[in-house]
Amino acid sequence: MKLLPLNHSSRPLRAHLPAALACAGSILLAACGGSNSPSTGIASVDITDAPADDVTQVHLTVHRISLKPQSGPAFDYIPDEPIVIENLLELQGTNAAPLLPDTEVRAGQYNWIRLYVSGGFPDSYVVTDEGGSVDLFIPGQQSMPSDDNRFLQLVSGFVVPAGGNADFTLDVDLRRALTKPNGSEHYLLRPALRITDNTETGSLSGSVDAALLADASCSNDLASDSGNAVYLFSNSDAVTGDVHVDENGMPIGDTNPLTTANVTLDTDSGQYLYSIGFVPAGDYTVALTCQSLDDMPDQDDDIAFLQTQNAAVMAEQNTEVNFNQ
Repeated sequence: MKLLPLNHSSRPLRAHLPAALACAGSILLAACGGSNSPSTGIASVDITDAPADDVTQVHLTVHRISLKPQSGPAFDYIPDEPIVIENLLELQGTNAAPLLPDTEVRAGQYNWIRLYVSGGFPDSYVVTDEGGSVDLFIPGQQSMPSDDNRFLQLVSGFVVPAGGNADFTLDVDLRRALTKPNGSEHYLLRPALRITDNTETGSLSGSVDAALLADASCSNDLASDSGNAVYLFSNSDAVTGDVHVDENGMPIGDTNPLTTANVTLDTDSGQYLYSIGFVPAGDYTVALTCQSLDDMPDQDDDIAFLQTQNAAVMAEQNTEVNFNQ
């Protein structure tokens, strides 16, 4: 891995990174696992995702990662080999894959992180339910497929503590991020990202009564095990709504869920289950819908929720929320 000034893959299902990491550069940090000092800290970044409908695989290649301290210039991490995520859809619940291994960086506040993506097949592509492979680009990259300077950017700030360790996870919400423009022959991946500090997050999981998913209001497809989802909203007794975002993946209105999770049949237990990982500690509203196939992220959809419940999430613990008839 190289460390350069700007402009110049444990958890389950973690992607593989090259064993040997070459480091260079003298700005701001001592690179790649040196002893951190009071002015530096150790940072690592993993990637997870919330699900999407109508696709079976999202293959992504990241060839560069940039971080911007609040003070000082941005800097790049360039792995010896590109980081390949074989299928983002496998990184649901508490599964994650590494993007940036433990690396010594300047301590303090950071403004943003960028993931530079190599667009189009065979680097980045989507496999649809029908089995075909379709090019995947960052917006703007579709007109110049060889443009490797397109990126996903998370503008939420984060902090690397002086003399300490910061273990972050980037959540790519595919239900928000993945879109196929009308009449196009490609998919776009919008920057619908959130970042969590793993020491301050817990998880949610539970079961869903099968009878609920057979309700007359459902527009799911039980034959393909799709259309059932749990939506997570910030705060207790939250007003619930659909996923509705702009062209940059930013929420429109104040009723967007924080994240979502598919409800799927576990063939071993015969139960319908869901799991949401990397949830910041706090109070939430958990809502069950069987109409997620009707939730188009680029429009305001009036989807119905079968049940809602309040839940409190505590750091490094799992909270169980079951939906019963």
